[in-house]
This record gives sequence, C-alpha cells and structure tokens, in this order.
Amino acid sequence: MKRRKSINSKIITVAAVLLVAVLSLFLTKNFIPIDKVFEESGLRNTQQVSADKMYVSFIDVGQGNCTLLRCGGKAILVDSGEVGAAQTVINYIKNLGIDELNCVLVTHPHTDHMGAMTKILYEFKIDDLIMPEIPEEIIPTNKTYEKFLTAVSDNAGNVIAAKPGETYSYGEMKLEIFAPLRDYDNLNDMSAVSRISYGDTSGIFTGDATTTVEKDLLKKNINYSATVLNVGHHGSKTSSSEAWLRAVNPKYAVICCGVNNDYGHPHSLITKRLEEFGIEYFETDLLGTIVFESDSKNFIKCD
Repeated sequence: MKRRKSINSKIITVAAVLLVAVLSLFLTKNFIPIDKVFEESGLRNTQQVSADKMYVSFIDVGQGNCTLLRCGGKAILVDSGEVGAAQTVINYIKNLGIDELNCVLVTHPHTDHMGAMTKILYEFKIDDLIMPEIPEEIIPTNKTYEKFLTAVSDNAGNVIAAKPGETYSYGEMKLEIFAPLRDYDNLNDMSAVSRISYGDTSGIFTGDATTTVEKDLLKKNINYSATVLNVGHHGSKTSSSEAWLRAVNPKYAVICCGVNNDYGHPHSLITKRLEEFGIEYFETDLLGTIVFESDSKNFIKCD
C-alpha cells in the first residue's frame, strides 16, 4: 500500500511538471505574453511599472465612475462606483501592490460614484479624503451614504472640503480643485471638479456636473486645459457643452458607463460632438478598464 502511494505521488508530480511546461509553451508559442495574461485577469505585473511615470486607470465598475492615478509610489483614487463594485476596485488596487491611498477624492455623494467607497476605506490606509460640502437640503438620506460617512469618520486621516482654488501635491502629482463654486440645488452640480497633473500632462474630472457648472467655470479666467477628460455624467447630454470641450481641449476622452445601461449613456449627441472636435474617446462599457501612462511629457493609452 505504501509503495502504491509513493508511485501515485510521483505520477502526480510528473503530471504537474508536464502541465506547467505545456502551459508555458502554449503561452509563448501562441503569442500570449505572460504580462497580457496578468492584464486580462485584472492583474498587472508591478515589476513593470516605472517609478517616473504616472498611470491613470479608468476602472470598469459598470454604470459608475472610478479612476486610480499612481506615480512614484503615490496613489490617488477618484470615486469608486456602486456598492457592488467594491471588490473589483479593491482587487485592482491590491493587485498593484498598493496598501495606502494618499488621496481619495469623492466628487459627489451619488452611489454610482461613492457606493463602494465604504469598503475601500476599511481596506486601505487613507491619508486625505476630499469631498464637497453639500447643502443641508440636498444631503442624501440613504443608508449607503450614512455608512460611507461612518467609514470616513473611522478611517480617513484628514477630511478636507473641496474648495475652488485649493491645490494639493502628492509626490509629483498635483491636484487642483475648481468647483463647486457655489451651493446648487442639484446634487450633480455639487460635484468636485478637479484636474490632476503630472508634468505637462493632466486629467480633468467633473463627476456629474452639468452645463450649468460648466458655464459658471468658464466665467472664471482659468486655464482648464487637460490631456484627458473624464467625460461628465457618463456621457449624458446634460454635460460636455461645446464651450467646455473647447476650454479643456483634451487629446483623449473617457466615458465611464455600463453595458446596455438604462440611461442610454453615452448619448449620441455627445459622442458625435467629441468626433467633431477630433477628440479620440474610449468607453469602459466597450473596452473594460482603460489605462493611460505619462512620462510627464507624453500621454499614451496602454494596449
């Protein structure tokens, strides 16, 4: 009996070795680089990341917004998606070897932007958490927001009100706040509008701010140009006016929305407008997570 067990163990060992060898051969001979396997699994080989580059990941969270920016060991998370997206976001961040978020920016308290944030706040060390002050009459009263506030109280290091004109530095990344400019009666318009820069490259994030906010911003003598625009309100026709697109003048635009979503996002009016302006745009509902990298001069989409 012992002899048979020993033979079986050897057979299993040999089979395992052969399986690994065949898998390795398959991956190399069938044109599937191991890094590609990592990427398609939602993983990235952290050894391949350059310390002198900024990586901007528009994480696919379905019908919602979530963007991770990292550079030189610093990480900024903008929004999180719905409650159900929490593990997707947590896994993505942890697979990058990140255990500390130097800044978390919550554009506004709609659940498709902050629903997953509660679990995220308990999973990572949080240094700064920036979010807009909401007028009392439009403060959400749902349990998701209440749980989020508890998590903020429990785990956020510094809680900072998003105020226009304020600037924060996280290593080589600079975060500028442009809005909200005043109290609006629409929660979407209370979105924190921001730009995050690395050298000559940058991304601008508007949450769900509508053309009302865009008009208010354009009254200011401020340069809003950016390399990539996170298209407002998931590509809704209520945002991304022609005047705003001219002011931002992005090379790229990213629309974060869910497959066959109930809202019809992105609206054909907006995609047509982006095309007319010569802005190359990408959608998470079609491509999944979208990643860009910057060497501070050049900004390119990763394959």
